[in-house]
Amino acid sequence: MPIEEKAWEEMVKNILRAEMMRRGVSYAGLADRLGEYGIEDNELNLRNKVSRGRFTAVFFMQCMQALGVEFLQIPHAVEEAAKKGAAQKLARKPSQSNE
Repeated sequence: MPIEEKAWEEMVKNILRAEMMRRGVSYAGLADRLGEYGIEDNELNLRNKVSRGRFTAVFFMQCMQALGVEFLQIPHAVEEAAKKGAAQKLARKPSQSNE
């Protein structure tokens, strides 16, 4: 059975949130870090963009770079990673990066 696009969006949103949690970075902090790369956005816009889960791969990679993510763990089970509370579970999984 094909996985719905909404599940993919939720998974990516949860991966981004998990990486923010791992590093203790708020949306305001992410806005500041993105600003260091010349990407101007504010806390409210970031919160809304991530909450919707509809953003480009470029934005996702900009966030990963700004957060200092070197290795990204992609969950095997999309539906599981898309569930409510999945960001917290993903954040608790051991990271392969040297933070």
